[in-house]
Amino acid sequence: MNVMLLAAGEGTRLRPYTEILPKPAIPFLTVPLAAHSLSALRGNTINKLVVNTYHLPKKIHELFHTLPHKAQSLHFSDEVGQILGSGGGLGNARKHFIGGGDFVMMNADEVILPKDPQILKKAFEHHKRTGALATILVMDDSRVGTQFGGVWANSQNKVLGFGKSAISGAQKGWHFVGVQILSEKIFDYIPLSGESNILYDALVAGIQNGDLVQAFPFECSWFETGNPKDFLEASEKCSQYLLSPQASFQKEALLATLKDFAPEAVEAKIQGKAHLVISKSSQIETSAQVEGLLVCGKGSSVGANARLKNVIVGTGVTIPANTEASDKMFL
Repeated sequence: MNVMLLAAGEGTRLRPYTEILPKPAIPFLTVPLAAHSLSALRGNTINKLVVNTYHLPKKIHELFHTLPHKAQSLHFSDEVGQILGSGGGLGNARKHFIGGGDFVMMNADEVILPKDPQILKKAFEHHKRTGALATILVMDDSRVGTQFGGVWANSQNKVLGFGKSAISGAQKGWHFVGVQILSEKIFDYIPLSGESNILYDALVAGIQNGDLVQAFPFECSWFETGNPKDFLEASEKCSQYLLSPQASFQKEALLATLKDFAPEAVEAKIQGKAHLVISKSSQIETSAQVEGLLVCGKGSSVGANARLKNVIVGTGVTIPANTEASDKMFL
């Protein structure tokens, strides 16, 4: 399969951290968020991986040249002067997909832990059988219609529309996890240039034209990482999966991601009041006092007498001696 990975966003809600690194490059449990997105592709043969860029494009290029994405070829679609949105970004990269058949489009900054590790393959096969314009991967979430907009579908999972308000004839509003499978026909609904949204513009136009857009529900744990508070809470929750002696599909998915993408061994352990997720080469001075979560990337260090609570330390970053910090990332 061919894959479009959306990595152009500015990550405005995650500032100031996204002024240093684009969101897909920010470490989540020691590996970039983009690695967690790529994990959804595990078990599938990726012919062509296309990544769009806008914000900090050189760092996106460096990131994907470093990640072991396993695609047969890697391409970038650089947006200059204007960010084009999910629809316009795909339209700008259309040359990579015309003639290649159905393809996957997904966000480059999602943490999705599926119960079934083969779910994307099954969704792709379902998409081909139905001949749909789009197959949208969704999950059940009580916040749909209040905190989140929904994918509103009838009892046969045919999508009727999108938004926070329920749509007439819809039986349920599902939460979109940022992964969808698209037919090449999608380009009939995307302008040749300019900004557009893949859901509210292209897919709505397809629905109105009588094309089938379908929801594909599956069981998973999905995490909001759009702002610093949610990012840290998601990191803590996922560290608990790693630390738990109990088997779970969430733990299995996280361990698989670390195995595939961490540049070196990662250890999760409880030390006093702290939950530690630390790369093998990271160094923490014994006099440092740590509470809550501490994530340390490859080659990082925490100096003597540092007092840290709920802190993420990026690759190669040094926390000086006597630093006091809480609920913070050092990138």
